Amino acid sequence: MEHLNATSTTTTVRIGQAGPLKRLLLFFAVILFAVLSLIIAIPLILLALILGLVFYIILKIKSLFTKAHAPNGPLDGRHNVKVISPDE
Repeated sequence: MEHLNATSTTTTVRIGQAGPLKRLLLFFAVILFAVLSLIIAIPLILLALILGLVFYIILKIKSLFTKAHAPNGPLDGRHNVKVISPDE
């Protein structure tokens, strides 16, 4: 009979587990992505707010001129005119 050698070695391979260096690099990659996203997103948000405010102001000014030129408005040009609506 043959005797088996009792001194065998066992090798364990861990698949998918990150070592400390890999975890550190992943952490810095996430931080870098977040910072770059904010660098791009913050100016775009500010630009959208500024454009929205400009369009709001333009519409308000346009509305004021429209109301001013309405019948009996300050820029109507007619005096002592009564506007009769079709309901009356």
